[in-house]
Amino acid sequence: MNTIYDFVSVAIFIALVGMFLQFSRKEDQDIAAYIWPMLGCAIGNFLGNELDGIAGPISAWAVFIATGAYIFLRILRNDGVADHVDEE
Repeated sequence: MNTIYDFVSVAIFIALVGMFLQFSRKEDQDIAAYIWPMLGCAIGNFLGNELDGIAGPISAWAVFIATGAYIFLRILRNDGVADHVDEE
């Protein structure tokens, strides 16, 4: 872990795992809703580490902000994302 992007992506990932475990205590969670922000962590980290110039940091932080907004609006506001596949 060498850059700030590594630390931010790992912190978001750890928070997502914690949220998944916490919300799954109440009811089964739809894991597909957690895959998108985890992909956001990976993409933001890649963009920040690999793109040169000003485009790398701007695009990486834009992806991290969008990931945070998704987490807040989709997962935290609803106390998790319930899995409704098993309901009849």
